[in-house]
Amino acid sequence: MNIALCDDEKYENDNLFALISDYAQMMNYDIKCTCFTSPQQLLSEEKYDLYFLDYLMDEMNGVELAKGLRKKFNNAVTVCYLTSFDAAAAEIINGQVYADGFLKKPVDRQLLCQKLDKFYKMSFFKRLELKKDGTYHTVYAQDILYVEGFNKKTIVHFYDSEAVFPYLMNELKDSHLPPELFCRVHRCYIVNMLHVEGYDAQNIYLKNGEKIPLSKRSDFKNAYNAFNFSLMTK
Repeated sequence: MNIALCDDEKYENDNLFALISDYAQMMNYDIKCTCFTSPQQLLSEEKYDLYFLDYLMDEMNGVELAKGLRKKFNNAVTVCYLTSFDAAAAEIINGQVYADGFLKKPVDRQLLCQKLDKFYKMSFFKRLELKKDGTYHTVYAQDILYVEGFNKKTIVHFYDSEAVFPYLMNELKDSHLPPELFCRVHRCYIVNMLHVEGYDAQNIYLKNGEKIPLSKRSDFKNAYNAFNFSLMTK
């Protein structure tokens, strides 16, 4: 997993880098961290799996940076904010600004480990090896918007592209898609709850503006509530 750390104070990056490196060694995870003190420099980079962004920086604050990253990568980014505010202020900010996580500075080692454990548990970074024409293609679970069944094949939809794989939809769901993220919402559709903006009785609305039909038989409401509860308790 590739992680970007962005704080305009170098010593803060160094401290967090050391904590994450210790965690990776302890868990035997393949984690690579890259540190940035300039938000603009980070915006010029390719996509990282996870971003730790300082909330207050002189050049650009963390929220503005996150918005820039989400615009560049079509919302498919995972962000954890770092803040020196007290717990009450952090709760207010978290209610106003979309975040996948929050950590108060100075970062506590145990809380950081819990946060990273949660990200792995939610399968944000699970790699799917999907076979097509005799070749395996690597797909990251967090990048999938939704899956559509079509003529005994499956169309995997991303923000800016789609790919057809020779799997029945149930086969893909049962053997590849992490159940923490994906829910079957219709006979022909499976949705990634990371990218859901909202829903009503007939449709699910995605963050990129698309909508997909919602079956009355689907257990989507309970699954979506459970998913959001898991995010809130990180």
